[in-house]
Amino acid sequence: MASKLIPVLCPLLMLQLISFNACGLRTEVKRADVLKEGRGKIMCLQETKWDEGLVEKVQKEWKGGIYTSNGTGTARGVAILVPEQLKETVKLIYKEKVGRIIIIDFQHNNENYRLINIHCPNIEGERKDFVRGLNKWVTNKTNCLIVGDFNICLTKLDSAKNNTYKNDTSRTELNKLMERNNLIDIWRNLNPFKLQYSRQQSTQYRLQNTSKNISKQVEKRHTSHSRRHTVIQHTRKRNFRHNTNS
Repeated sequence: MASKLIPVLCPLLMLQLISFNACGLRTEVKRADVLKEGRGKIMCLQETKWDEGLVEKVQKEWKGGIYTSNGTGTARGVAILVPEQLKETVKLIYKEKVGRIIIIDFQHNNENYRLINIHCPNIEGERKDFVRGLNKWVTNKTNCLIVGDFNICLTKLDSAKNNTYKNDTSRTELNKLMERNNLIDIWRNLNPFKLQYSRQQSTQYRLQNTSKNISKQVEKRHTSHSRRHTVIQHTRKRNFRHNTNS
């Protein structure tokens, strides 16, 4: 599989969730690899570059529910694919036309979840406004996960030596989002001084806010560039199991 397709797995009570920026998912061979990787899991994709015709093809290739915001332009398209056993519990909450955000609610093991899949803009000012707009979708009434490509290095440790860690107003906005909703970077919380990278330039996070003490595990596959995949979450009780594999 291409190096850009690097999944992060976060089991929630035996449920796995994968997120990656596909950088285009139009060819049959590439789709087959990605769908095989996500089989039986919830899969959050960014930069799918799909249209309605391709979505129809994917529906024939994937056993389960498919929820998309295809958008227009070059770097566009987000999608959430859920396994067949969850399909009947899913409710589409929001999708926009640009192809940068899609939100669903679903149930698993008698728990309610909100899943927000995003791809933040590259331009700093637009990214700041986009992150600020996430506040209205984060709810303390249910377990809430924000998954996607934030295009932000949250800390200096998330940036490779070759990349400059510079002031970024969208990072400030993301920190406000985390503070306001009691979110923490769980991978950084468990690895406060560790340098571990998955791709240059692009940074990808998963935000999670939950009031339940759910046993967590994070599997992170990486190379030698800037950190892209992170888990950020809030729990009232913190009892985490963590495993990082090369």
